[in-house]
Amino acid sequence: MRRFDAVIAGAGAAGMFCAVQLGWRGKNVAVIEHSGCQGRKLMITGKGRCNVTNNCTADTVMKNIPRNSKFMYSALSRF
Repeated sequence: MRRFDAVIAGAGAAGMFCAVQLGWRGKNVAVIEHSGCQGRKLMITGKGRCNVTNNCTADTVMKNIPRNSKFMYSALSRF
């Protein structure tokens, strides 16, 4: 039987992000997804282009959000 340091339920954006972070820290991770399709909703974000931020500062990201960027401030500043 294979052993894991962590088991993540759900292979959406948050689940995959968590798995990658743990993997970078040397942990053995299992991701369980009931639908059989990992990251499906990511494919429809950004009109099919997938919204992925680039290597700029949080302030630059916020300046380029057209409406209500303040709701993202705490998450971006912590990350």
